[in-house]
Amino acid sequence: MESYSIYRGVDTKNSGVYDLGDLDEYHKPEEMTEEVYSVVDGIVSDNKFPIMMGGEHSITYGAIKRIKSKVIFIDAHTDYRDSYMGDKLSHACVARRVSEVVGKDNVVSIGIRSVSPEEIKEGTQKYFTSFEVNEDRRKLKAFLNEFCKSSVYLSIDFDGFDPAFAPGVGTPEPFGLNPMVVMDILDSVGNNLIGLDVNEITPLFDNGNTSMLAARIIQEVVSYLEMPRK
Repeated sequence: MESYSIYRGVDTKNSGVYDLGDLDEYHKPEEMTEEVYSVVDGIVSDNKFPIMMGGEHSITYGAIKRIKSKVIFIDAHTDYRDSYMGDKLSHACVARRVSEVVGKDNVVSIGIRSVSPEEIKEGTQKYFTSFEVNEDRRKLKAFLNEFCKSSVYLSIDFDGFDPAFAPGVGTPEPFGLNPMVVMDILDSVGNNLIGLDVNEITPLFDNGNTSMLAARIIQEVVSYLEMPRK
């Protein structure tokens, strides 16, 4: 993969990126959430931009407990259950936990095509299905232009993308997004993007394409951060 972003005209070869390494492992979800919170706290307190790579999607909750911004999810699933298999911090509950921190109106999910009857009955966050996004992105762009007028955190569950682009995930769903939607989001967010995570990538199921896509998306975000701030 070349270091130059042809999309933004930026070379990321000498970008100031520091790898903090892997987080300590904990068996209890509550402890893992607090570990993520602590590490993100250190990053943002130093006025740096956090990028997390997962891993299970619940990592987003720990980050948002500290950052407390609007959140854009790319995901095939609404992840708005109150509990899943007895666990309120499951990946299937992350959007609900995040909404409890920042408010449901400050959360939007893009790429949805799998919702449980429980979520339909109780209601979920605002979302765009993959079908409406793939058919015409203008409605999404209009929404994002308003939604992104304040600080936004971007969380990308790779099952939001079509398996043709990202086969290496734990819960793949057909009829997914084209990864170019990420560029639309970055264009809409502008200077208000304050954090990123990529998650639910499963190398065991991958042919290399998913990991490469994740690396490229991170590179594009870094190239965006290297551009002059308006």
